[in-house]
Amino acid sequence: MATEAPSLPRRRSPGLPSGARGLAGSALMIVLTFVVWEIVVRATGTPSYVLPAPSSILSTADWTLVLEAARATALSVVAGFAVGNAAGLVLALLISASPVLAALLYPFALTLRAIPIVALAPFITLAFGRGTASTVVVAALIVFFPTLVNVLLGLRSVEREALELMHVLDCGPLTVYWRARLPAAMPAFFDAMRIAAPAAVLGVMTAEWVIGGDGLGKLVISSALALESERMWAAILTSTVLAGLVFALVTVAERRLLRWVTRS
Repeated sequence: MATEAPSLPRRRSPGLPSGARGLAGSALMIVLTFVVWEIVVRATGTPSYVLPAPSSILSTADWTLVLEAARATALSVVAGFAVGNAAGLVLALLISASPVLAALLYPFALTLRAIPIVALAPFITLAFGRGTASTVVVAALIVFFPTLVNVLLGLRSVEREALELMHVLDCGPLTVYWRARLPAAMPAFFDAMRIAAPAAVLGVMTAEWVIGGDGLGKLVISSALALESERMWAAILTSTVLAGLVFALVTVAERRLLRWVTRS
């Protein structure tokens, strides 16, 4: 009776690592988007005040002013992103640890999330004034609820066998959270932060428009009113780059810190 030869491990074909391939693919799509944008604008003769060509944006926009505004927006985004995600994580831990706190805090968080930011703007302005502090608060309010919901789901996704093992080992509540629940919630936490990255940028820009600030949100509105189309689009594209950078930093941090998680 013939025996089958043992199968050899399949060799991985040479090429770029998955992360590098994804980065290269994203860069290629961005370049293609700008090329198509340039061609369509030139071919259709679209006026610059409607939609300027990318080459016109690069050559005409006041990039010194745009980068100064981007710096102000970036500071508010980073601060609001950090505060909002930290608040969501802590609130999720408190809600999952106590049914009493869950009954008190979760409805309050849900109600706060349901109120439009524009409606809260007067109260935020009265409490924090106009400027950076108010934009940070707005960004934090937008960011914290997705983090709260995702981390709660992660904390409750621990397998029953792991909890039973903790009970057999006579582990206390803090040990259960530290060894089982918190590691289980970390992938969901990073997913929430990726979702929050563009939301934080949008929140800061909205606050700069509604409440006041010196960042990209104010620059977009002032440029539109002054019919400075190239400068307006330069600010919009810069905000997109800023959101992409925050998203990329979260992804890199996840790959560094959560090596046990298998991503497809």
